[in-house]
This record gives sequence, structure tokens and C-alpha cells, in this order.
Amino acid sequence: MKKRIGIIALLLAGVASLPLAAQPMAGMEAQKETEQARHQGTGKVVSVDRAKSRIKLAHEPIKSLGWSAMMMDFSVVKVSLLDGLKEGDAVRFELGKTKPDELVWVIVKIERK
Repeated sequence: MKKRIGIIALLLAGVASLPLAAQPMAGMEAQKETEQARHQGTGKVVSVDRAKSRIKLAHEPIKSLGWSAMMMDFSVVKVSLLDGLKEGDAVRFELGKTKPDELVWVIVKIERK
């Protein structure tokens, strides 16, 4: 009898853990959605390098990515996004990915505030 109770307890424990096993997949799907989304930020232009299609920003926290305020270099999807921007400009920008499996966020839109 004790052996049966033990077996039943093990079976029930296995069934109870099934929803927990599914949680990593849900987390992976949420991460995938975040990676495919676009994220807005604000900051100040530190420098512009048109030759390399890059801009350095001192940006405020970007909560949707879990980033704190920091200074970063960003590539832009097209160099024309840098037209008219200069050191000290306050800007609003949007980050995206050119390919869903990329690791790096790039600026897809930027404008002076």
C-alpha cells in the first residue's frame, strides 16, 4: 500500500510540474516579441560620424529593453537619418532590428525634440 501511495505521489508531482515546464517557452516567445518590437528613447547627441553611419547618444533609461541611462554608439539604418543632427541636440529615437535574429539594435528613426 505504501508503495502505491509513493508511486501515485510521484505521478502527481510529475503532472503538477507540467505547467512549469511550459513557462520557459512562454518566456522565449515574450523575448522574441521584444526582439522584434521597436523601442523609443530620448537623449542627447554626443557625436555624429556620417562616414560610419553612427551616432553616439547619452540616452535616458529605455525601460522596454531594461536599459539604464548610458552613453552608447548606435548605427543608423540609413545615413540620411543623421542629416541636420549635431553635438548637443536633444533627440527622440526609435530602435529596431534590420533582421529578427540580429543581436544589435539600430536607430531606425531619430528627430530633434
